[in-house]
Amino acid sequence: MSKAHRGHGIDELTKKGRGTCPVCKRTGVKLLYEVQVGDKKHEVCKQCKAAIAHGKKQEEIAVISS
Repeated sequence: MSKAHRGHGIDELTKKGRGTCPVCKRTGVKLLYEVQVGDKKHEVCKQCKAAIAHGKKQEEIAVISS
């Protein structure tokens, strides 16, 4: 089957969803994953989302929330 609609929702995002991750500070990565820190929501990269879900990167999350 063709992959005609792969990434279709990314076209509406600014710069196609790319930017600097607030957790790992990498540039040019896709920020498509929302993480709620306290009462704020932040967009993070795929690797940071997985690390946060597994209980890692807690000190970086504390820096974001302050």
